[in-house]
Amino acid sequence: MRSKKIKMGLGFIAMTLTVLLFSKQEVASQKIILHTNEVKGEKHISKANFPKGNVINMVNGWGGMTVGINEFKAGTDFTPMLQGLKENLCQVPHWGYLEKGKIRVIDSDKASVTIEAGEVFYMPPGHTLIIDEDARIIDFSPEKEMKELNEFVLNKIAQMQNKE
Repeated sequence: MRSKKIKMGLGFIAMTLTVLLFSKQEVASQKIILHTNEVKGEKHISKANFPKGNVINMVNGWGGMTVGINEFKAGTDFTPMLQGLKENLCQVPHWGYLEKGKIRVIDSDKASVTIEAGEVFYMPPGHTLIIDEDARIIDFSPEKEMKELNEFVLNKIAQMQNKE
């Protein structure tokens, strides 16, 4: 009986040490994956202090990522602003959360996915976006690609305004 208790005790200790070791390795690998030492600028910002009034409200310098918090009115269709990009679609991947509203993501095959308030999402490259209900979108995208998209959209809007 005593031998069985000792074996069970040693088994528990071995299991506990294994969990602790793997937990430390997981944390260490997350630090490598996240590259937290490369993050520049603000590492936190409230919605109240987030930039407003831009075509795309975003903050760069988050470990190679851009964070955006944007509000769009129902009926907004991004398709005309994307004309001239590859396949006339946004080529930037976005990961995010739809805080309020309803949006439709349409891909290059014309497949449509509806995202509703409270849902998280991934928009792969090759999409356009239509706002079905007033929306607030919080999303994360690769910084370099997002900067290029922002410049393209600003130029496209300027061209569209000059034609009027």
